[in-house]
Amino acid sequence: MAEDRVIEINIDGIDTDEIMRQIRARIEAKRAAGVYDRYNLTGITKLEVTEAKSEEDFIRYSLKMLQRTHEIDIADFPIPNKGGPFGWLEVLVKKVLWHLLKFYTWRMWTQQREFNAQVVNTLRALNRKLDTLKRTVDEGDRSEDGPAGT
Repeated sequence: MAEDRVIEINIDGIDTDEIMRQIRARIEAKRAAGVYDRYNLTGITKLEVTEAKSEEDFIRYSLKMLQRTHEIDIADFPIPNKGGPFGWLEVLVKKVLWHLLKFYTWRMWTQQREFNAQVVNTLRALNRKLDTLKRTVDEGDRSEDGPAGT
């Protein structure tokens, strides 16, 4: 386990390996509970290129991922109480700060969402246009070959 150490704390009485076990266990519990699913953008960052057999497949896959992830979540989120003697105060302060900051960030995030939607809609329109052009070219190629058997 020592060679897998990410963190090393050289203080008597601190068991780094135990801390790392607890961190990994907590991450695994949250992963199993689906906490990270909402923020999982690996599909767009990884871009499973192995599935794309052509440039067209790659573009279609990228467009599908953009359509799925373009909308930024700007809704309120729960602020949990982590306990302790002043846990309620911490939550109250965070809620007040969020309420004050939301005024400043709401417009920016709303504009970003609008921009993302416009980009995705433009890419969809371009994709439809390219499909139409491709069909036209394919039909033109077939008509130049003439009827089958000549």
